[in-house]
Amino acid sequence: MQRDSISDSLTKEDIVAYIEAELNADFGHELCFILVEGASDVKFVRRVFAEHVVPYESFAGKNGLTELIEDGSIRDERVIAIRDRDYVDPGTLPERMFVYDTCCLEMMLLKNRDVLQGFCSVYCEEDGSGSALLQQALRALSPYSVARRKNEEQGLGINFEKAGFGDLVQRGGEFPVDLLFDRVRIPEELRAACREEACELSVEELYEITNGHDICRFLGGIADEGNGKILGEAKVRNVLLCSYRKEDFRQTRLYDAIRTYQTWYGLYYVE
Repeated sequence: MQRDSISDSLTKEDIVAYIEAELNADFGHELCFILVEGASDVKFVRRVFAEHVVPYESFAGKNGLTELIEDGSIRDERVIAIRDRDYVDPGTLPERMFVYDTCCLEMMLLKNRDVLQGFCSVYCEEDGSGSALLQQALRALSPYSVARRKNEEQGLGINFEKAGFGDLVQRGGEFPVDLLFDRVRIPEELRAACREEACELSVEELYEITNGHDICRFLGGIADEGNGKILGEAKVRNVLLCSYRKEDFRQTRLYDAIRTYQTWYGLYYVE
Protein backbone atom coordinates (compact mmCIF):
# COMPACT_ATOMS: atom_id res chain seq x y z
CA MET A 1 0.00 0.00 0.00
CA GLN A 2 1.38 3.38 -0.95
CA ARG A 3 2.55 5.64 1.85
CA ASP A 4 0.71 8.87 2.59
CA SER A 5 2.37 12.23 2.18
CA ILE A 6 3.08 14.29 5.27
CA SER A 7 2.01 17.81 4.53
CA ASP A 8 -0.62 19.26 6.85
CA SER A 9 0.55 22.62 8.17
CA LEU A 10 4.19 21.59 8.38
CA THR A 11 7.04 24.09 8.42
CA LYS A 12 10.25 23.70 6.48
CA GLU A 13 11.96 22.50 9.65
CA ASP A 14 9.26 19.86 10.21
CA ILE A 15 9.56 18.48 6.68
CA VAL A 16 13.35 18.38 6.80
CA ALA A 17 13.24 16.61 10.17
CA TYR A 18 10.79 13.97 8.92
CA ILE A 19 12.77 13.23 5.77
CA GLU A 20 16.11 13.23 7.57
CA ALA A 21 14.80 10.73 10.10
CA GLU A 22 13.46 8.44 7.37
CA LEU A 23 16.69 8.67 5.40
CA ASN A 24 18.74 7.69 8.44
CA ALA A 25 16.43 4.76 9.19
CA ASP A 26 16.41 3.50 5.59
CA PHE A 27 19.56 1.36 5.81
CA GLY A 28 18.68 -0.62 2.70
CA HIS A 29 18.01 2.47 0.57
CA GLU A 30 14.55 1.08 -0.19
CA LEU A 31 12.60 4.34 0.11
CA CYS A 32 12.53 7.24 -2.35
CA PHE A 33 11.19 10.72 -1.66
CA ILE A 34 9.62 13.29 -3.98
CA LEU A 35 9.10 16.92 -2.99
CA VAL A 36 6.20 18.56 -4.85
CA GLU A 37 4.42 21.90 -4.98
CA GLY A 38 0.87 21.04 -3.92
CA ALA A 39 -1.86 18.54 -3.18
CA SER A 40 -2.56 17.73 -6.84
CA ASP A 41 1.09 16.84 -7.34
CA VAL A 42 0.88 14.49 -4.35
CA LYS A 43 -2.07 12.74 -6.03
CA PHE A 44 -0.05 12.50 -9.24
CA VAL A 45 2.89 10.87 -7.47
CA ARG A 46 0.59 8.35 -5.81
CA ARG A 47 -0.98 7.62 -9.17
CA VAL A 48 2.07 6.82 -11.28
CA PHE A 49 5.13 6.25 -9.10
CA ALA A 50 6.18 3.07 -7.28
CA GLU A 51 4.47 2.23 -3.98
CA HIS A 52 7.51 2.89 -1.80
CA VAL A 53 7.89 6.46 -3.11
CA VAL A 54 6.91 8.98 -0.42
CA PRO A 55 5.61 12.41 -1.60
CA TYR A 56 6.08 15.50 0.55
CA GLU A 57 4.16 18.66 -0.21
CA SER A 58 6.11 21.92 -0.06
CA PHE A 59 5.46 24.29 2.82
CA ALA A 60 5.44 27.24 0.42
CA GLY A 61 4.94 26.30 -3.23
CA LYS A 62 7.83 26.64 -5.66
CA ASN A 63 9.96 28.83 -3.42
CA GLY A 64 9.60 26.36 -0.58
CA LEU A 65 10.44 23.52 -2.95
CA THR A 66 13.75 25.15 -3.84
CA GLU A 67 14.59 25.72 -0.19
CA LEU A 68 13.89 22.08 0.62
CA ILE A 69 15.86 20.51 -2.23
CA GLU A 70 18.85 22.71 -1.39
CA ASP A 71 18.79 21.97 2.36
CA GLY A 72 22.01 20.24 3.32
CA SER A 73 20.32 17.91 5.83
CA ILE A 74 18.40 16.10 3.09
CA ARG A 75 20.88 16.48 0.24
CA ASP A 76 20.63 12.85 -0.73
CA GLU A 77 20.12 11.08 -4.07
CA ARG A 78 16.99 9.46 -2.64
CA VAL A 79 15.30 12.90 -2.46
CA ILE A 80 14.20 14.62 -5.67
CA ALA A 81 11.71 17.39 -6.49
CA ILE A 82 9.20 17.88 -9.29
CA ARG A 83 7.71 21.28 -10.11
CA ASP A 84 5.77 23.07 -12.81
CA ARG A 85 8.15 24.37 -15.43
CA ASP A 86 6.12 27.54 -15.88
CA TYR A 87 8.45 29.98 -17.63
CA VAL A 88 11.80 29.02 -16.14
CA ASP A 89 14.79 27.52 -17.94
CA PRO A 90 15.12 24.02 -16.41
CA GLY A 91 18.89 24.34 -16.72
CA THR A 92 18.85 27.05 -14.04
CA LEU A 93 17.11 24.87 -11.45
CA PRO A 94 18.88 23.10 -8.58
CA GLU A 95 20.21 19.58 -8.98
CA ARG A 96 17.67 16.80 -8.37
CA MET A 97 14.80 19.07 -9.42
CA PHE A 98 12.70 17.88 -12.37
CA VAL A 99 9.91 19.59 -14.32
CA TYR A 100 6.72 18.45 -16.03
CA ASP A 101 6.85 18.12 -19.82
CA THR A 102 4.80 21.23 -20.50
CA CYS A 103 4.09 24.41 -18.54
CA CYS A 104 2.48 22.52 -15.67
CA LEU A 105 1.04 19.23 -14.48
CA GLU A 106 -2.44 19.94 -15.87
CA MET A 107 -1.20 20.70 -19.36
CA MET A 108 0.90 17.53 -19.35
CA LEU A 109 -2.21 15.52 -18.43
CA LEU A 110 -4.27 17.21 -21.14
CA LYS A 111 -1.60 16.58 -23.75
CA ASN A 112 -2.39 12.89 -23.50
CA ARG A 113 -4.94 12.21 -26.23
CA ASP A 114 -6.85 9.48 -24.38
CA VAL A 115 -7.17 11.55 -21.20
CA LEU A 116 -8.38 14.59 -23.13
CA GLN A 117 -10.80 12.66 -25.31
CA GLY A 118 -12.23 10.77 -22.37
CA PHE A 119 -12.82 13.98 -20.44
CA CYS A 120 -14.46 15.76 -23.37
CA SER A 121 -16.68 12.84 -24.35
CA VAL A 122 -18.08 12.52 -20.82
CA TYR A 123 -18.33 16.14 -19.68
CA CYS A 124 -18.37 18.29 -22.80
CA GLU A 125 -20.68 16.37 -25.15
CA GLU A 126 -17.76 16.14 -27.54
CA ASP A 127 -18.34 13.48 -30.20
CA GLY A 128 -15.33 14.34 -32.29
CA SER A 129 -11.75 15.14 -31.37
CA GLY A 130 -11.33 16.72 -27.96
CA SER A 131 -8.23 18.47 -29.26
CA ALA A 132 -10.39 21.03 -31.10
CA LEU A 133 -12.13 22.00 -27.86
CA LEU A 134 -8.85 22.26 -26.00
CA GLN A 135 -7.30 24.37 -28.73
CA GLN A 136 -10.23 26.76 -28.54
CA ALA A 137 -9.68 27.05 -24.79
CA LEU A 138 -5.97 27.65 -25.21
CA ARG A 139 -6.59 30.33 -27.84
CA ALA A 140 -9.20 32.06 -25.69
CA LEU A 141 -6.81 32.22 -22.74
CA SER A 142 -3.71 32.99 -24.80
CA PRO A 143 -3.46 36.79 -24.16
CA TYR A 144 -3.85 36.13 -20.44
CA SER A 145 -1.23 33.36 -20.62
CA VAL A 146 1.19 35.73 -22.32
CA ALA A 147 0.54 38.27 -19.55
CA ARG A 148 1.39 35.64 -16.93
CA ARG A 149 4.65 34.87 -18.67
CA LYS A 150 5.61 38.53 -19.04
CA ASN A 151 4.78 39.10 -15.39
CA GLU A 152 7.22 36.42 -14.26
CA GLU A 153 9.97 37.15 -16.76
CA GLN A 154 9.88 40.92 -16.24
CA GLY A 155 8.95 41.01 -12.55
CA LEU A 156 5.89 43.20 -13.14
CA GLY A 157 4.31 42.39 -9.79
CA ILE A 158 0.82 41.61 -11.14
CA ASN A 159 -1.28 39.53 -8.73
CA PHE A 160 -3.10 36.84 -10.70
CA GLU A 161 -4.04 34.72 -7.71
CA LYS A 162 -7.30 36.45 -6.74
CA ALA A 163 -8.68 36.79 -10.27
CA GLY A 164 -11.38 34.17 -10.56
CA PHE A 165 -13.07 34.00 -13.93
CA GLY A 166 -15.43 31.05 -13.87
CA ASP A 167 -18.33 33.45 -14.32
CA LEU A 168 -16.80 34.74 -17.57
CA VAL A 169 -16.74 31.35 -19.28
CA GLN A 170 -19.80 30.51 -21.37
CA ARG A 171 -20.22 27.44 -23.52
CA GLY A 172 -20.18 28.45 -27.17
CA GLY A 173 -19.60 32.11 -26.36
CA GLU A 174 -16.62 34.41 -26.73
CA PHE A 175 -14.35 34.63 -23.72
CA PRO A 176 -14.13 38.30 -22.59
CA VAL A 177 -10.42 38.39 -21.86
CA ASP A 178 -10.50 42.18 -21.46
CA LEU A 179 -12.80 41.82 -18.45
CA LEU A 180 -10.26 39.43 -16.98
CA PHE A 181 -7.50 41.95 -17.68
CA ASP A 182 -9.60 44.51 -15.81
CA ARG A 183 -9.76 42.25 -12.75
CA VAL A 184 -5.99 42.00 -12.50
CA ARG A 185 -5.51 45.67 -13.46
CA ILE A 186 -3.34 45.14 -16.52
CA PRO A 187 -2.64 48.46 -18.30
CA GLU A 188 -3.83 48.91 -21.86
CA GLU A 189 -0.34 49.05 -23.35
CA LEU A 190 0.50 45.65 -21.88
CA ARG A 191 -2.87 44.25 -22.97
CA ALA A 192 -2.22 45.23 -26.56
CA ALA A 193 1.24 43.66 -26.50
CA CYS A 194 -0.16 40.44 -25.03
CA ARG A 195 -2.96 40.21 -27.60
CA GLU A 196 -0.53 40.81 -30.46
CA GLU A 197 1.98 38.24 -29.22
CA ALA A 198 -0.74 35.66 -28.54
CA CYS A 199 -1.85 35.78 -32.17
CA GLU A 200 1.59 34.64 -33.29
CA LEU A 201 1.82 31.60 -31.03
CA SER A 202 1.32 28.04 -32.24
CA VAL A 203 -0.80 25.53 -30.34
CA GLU A 204 2.37 23.77 -29.25
CA GLU A 205 3.68 27.03 -27.82
CA LEU A 206 0.42 27.55 -25.96
CA TYR A 207 0.96 24.20 -24.20
CA GLU A 208 4.18 25.72 -22.89
CA ILE A 209 2.69 28.87 -21.32
CA THR A 210 -0.90 28.06 -20.26
CA ASN A 211 -1.36 28.02 -16.50
CA GLY A 212 -2.90 24.91 -14.94
CA HIS A 213 -5.39 26.77 -12.77
CA ASP A 214 -6.51 28.82 -15.78
CA ILE A 215 -7.14 25.89 -18.10
CA CYS A 216 -8.99 23.93 -15.40
CA ARG A 217 -11.14 26.95 -14.55
CA PHE A 218 -11.95 27.42 -18.23
CA LEU A 219 -12.80 23.77 -18.86
CA GLY A 220 -14.67 23.62 -15.58
CA GLY A 221 -16.88 26.45 -16.81
CA ILE A 222 -17.95 24.65 -19.99
CA ALA A 223 -17.98 21.07 -18.67
CA ASP A 224 -21.40 19.76 -17.61
CA GLU A 225 -21.58 17.77 -14.38
CA GLY A 226 -25.32 17.15 -14.87
CA ASN A 227 -28.53 18.81 -13.74
CA GLY A 228 -27.35 22.09 -15.19
CA LYS A 229 -24.27 22.26 -12.94
CA ILE A 230 -20.83 23.08 -14.25
CA LEU A 231 -17.99 20.80 -13.25
CA GLY A 232 -15.68 23.44 -11.79
CA GLU A 233 -11.91 23.72 -11.58
CA ALA A 234 -11.12 21.23 -8.80
CA LYS A 235 -13.22 18.44 -10.30
CA VAL A 236 -11.67 18.93 -13.73
CA ARG A 237 -8.23 18.43 -12.23
CA ASN A 238 -9.32 15.36 -10.29
CA VAL A 239 -10.97 13.80 -13.35
CA LEU A 240 -7.76 14.27 -15.34
CA LEU A 241 -5.67 12.74 -12.58
CA CYS A 242 -8.00 9.76 -12.25
CA SER A 243 -7.83 9.14 -16.00
CA TYR A 244 -4.04 9.28 -16.19
CA ARG A 245 -2.31 5.89 -16.11
CA LYS A 246 1.21 4.65 -15.53
CA GLU A 247 1.46 3.73 -19.19
CA ASP A 248 0.58 7.33 -20.09
CA PHE A 249 3.37 8.58 -17.84
CA ARG A 250 5.85 6.30 -19.61
CA GLN A 251 5.36 8.37 -22.77
CA THR A 252 6.69 11.56 -21.15
CA ARG A 253 10.11 13.19 -21.03
CA LEU A 254 9.77 13.46 -17.26
CA TYR A 255 9.49 9.68 -17.01
CA ASP A 256 12.59 9.24 -19.19
CA ALA A 257 14.55 11.73 -17.07
CA ILE A 258 13.63 9.97 -13.83
CA ARG A 259 14.40 6.54 -15.32
CA THR A 260 17.85 7.79 -16.26
CA TYR A 261 18.35 9.29 -12.80
CA GLN A 262 17.31 6.13 -10.96
CA THR A 263 19.64 4.04 -13.13
CA TRP A 264 22.59 6.24 -12.20
CA TYR A 265 21.97 5.83 -8.47
CA GLY A 266 20.48 2.35 -8.31
CA LEU A 267 17.12 3.62 -7.08
CA TYR A 268 13.55 2.71 -7.93
CA TYR A 269 11.06 5.53 -8.54
CA VAL A 270 9.24 4.18 -11.57
CA GLU A 271 8.81 0.82 -13.30
